[in-house]
Amino acid sequence: MKAQIDPEPGLEFSPQAFIISSDEQKAKLECCDINSTSYDNVVDVAMLGLPTLQVLIDSGIPILGAVHLSQRFRQLRPLRLDETIRVSGKITAIKPHPRGSILCCEFKYENDEDKICVEATRSGIIPLGDKKPSNSIFRPKEDLDGCIKICKKTLEPSKVVEFSKEAGNLIHSDPRVAQKHGFRAPIAAGLMGVHFYREIIAKYMGNPECFDMEIWFRRPMFWDDTLLLWAKKKNGNIHAMHLLGNDNKPTSNCLIHSVN
Repeated sequence: MKAQIDPEPGLEFSPQAFIISSDEQKAKLECCDINSTSYDNVVDVAMLGLPTLQVLIDSGIPILGAVHLSQRFRQLRPLRLDETIRVSGKITAIKPHPRGSILCCEFKYENDEDKICVEATRSGIIPLGDKKPSNSIFRPKEDLDGCIKICKKTLEPSKVVEFSKEAGNLIHSDPRVAQKHGFRAPIAAGLMGVHFYREIIAKYMGNPECFDMEIWFRRPMFWDDTLLLWAKKKNGNIHAMHLLGNDNKPTSNCLIHSVN
């Protein structure tokens, strides 16, 4: 990892290349109890989360103590498994927060043919900055009016641990570390929720090649939670989803901006 930097809006990250193998995606999907054949040889966009985090780490952005707030994926065309993916990105804004600052970034992912396949934005709290009060942070409404229950997901501690093994963050695997940070048990990675939302797009929206989904992470998912996924339809299509934890409060929200 590079030396820690003072991030500034406009800072461009060094481009990187990586490959998401079919075996790697299969392992992650199995941790989420998702059929590994759901997407054939296409990358599930949730798989881009860890490589993106690596870009931040390699650029000297401090990750220890960071909190993922939101994530948006706009898939223009599919990325393929076992092929080289190139990612570039930059910092778009830095906003105040009592725990440091909110880092807002954008990324583009290209395939071997130099075509942009996915555009993404990401925001998260980082432990740098003046620790000033936040301006209003947009979050979608959490009410379930008009929603229907789509499915249930029961998290298993061993699968939560396996999913996050590369992250090296004991908050996902060690009860003592989780309790030290104020949680009753280890918490599941928010990216598991992104996998759940992507599965719904595949199952109930025709598994489109192009879509635009945005997720807000609201509350922790504990490693033994039973999650309920609720969805709201507009003009016959799903346009909003909520993933509820054991306390019946949303752990995250998802808006579908478009599907083609």
